[in-house]
Amino acid sequence: MNFYIALGTVDFLDKLRVKHKNENMALIYNNETAILLHETTRKSIFAAPRKYEVLFGFGNIQDAGFAAFTYVPVTDEGKPLFEYNITQKSSLLKDTLGLLAFRILRPIKSDTYVIASFWLKESYYLDWTRSPAFEELEQVIEKTKAGISKTVFSGPAYTKTFHSLQED
Repeated sequence: MNFYIALGTVDFLDKLRVKHKNENMALIYNNETAILLHETTRKSIFAAPRKYEVLFGFGNIQDAGFAAFTYVPVTDEGKPLFEYNITQKSSLLKDTLGLLAFRILRPIKSDTYVIASFWLKESYYLDWTRSPAFEELEQVIEKTKAGISKTVFSGPAYTKTFHSLQED
């Protein structure tokens, strides 16, 4: 499965989303930017998107009111180990209250993976960030789990959060 991300203004991206209403797309935004997500087995309808392959995922991205994207820069030699460890820990998210969808996105033309979680609303995400399951998943991302060293990562991980138009 392919996953594409386009950046722009809410107005522009919403017009694009409406024009392609039969595609699996979601529009999310924060105080910095708006992004339109496109998940498909085909090529993207975007002119110049950020391109990813879905390494692991479940659920429907279109119904989310809130999303959290954790960006994790990984070295070429560290990719197999990171992918193994992060996919093994993904089961920690199953049956999490308020979680609608989850994706681990492998970059096509960069070194930065995206771990994307899509929530019914922000409060569910905030509750989850205080859970033991969150701490265990963060250990993989924060380099503290056994078998992962600093040489796996090419930079610090960071998280950005987004709201959808439907939550307003």
